[in-house]
Amino acid sequence: MPIKNTPSKHRSSRGWLILVAIQLLALPLMSLILVWSGIERTDTTYFINIAQNEVREREVLHAKLEVELERLLSPYELRKRAEEFGMREPKPGQVRRMETK
Repeated sequence: MPIKNTPSKHRSSRGWLILVAIQLLALPLMSLILVWSGIERTDTTYFINIAQNEVREREVLHAKLEVELERLLSPYELRKRAEEFGMREPKPGQVRRMETK
């Protein structure tokens, strides 16, 4: 009976050896995939941060431009500019309104 057990014992040890070899080959591949995904995540985060900073800068610029527009359209500023160009308030009857269709 020991003769029959020897080939099956040899086969099971060979299967175990193949399994270990496959795992040892898969380990570097899995490590590379893990490192690559970490690099991609970091790269994506970097570009997202750049885009967020650009959005914030544009929002600040937009707010500043709105304040400047309101200042330029204020009655005081318009009166001052008109005086610089020699303009004055119209007399009654000088203003004509046009109707739009």
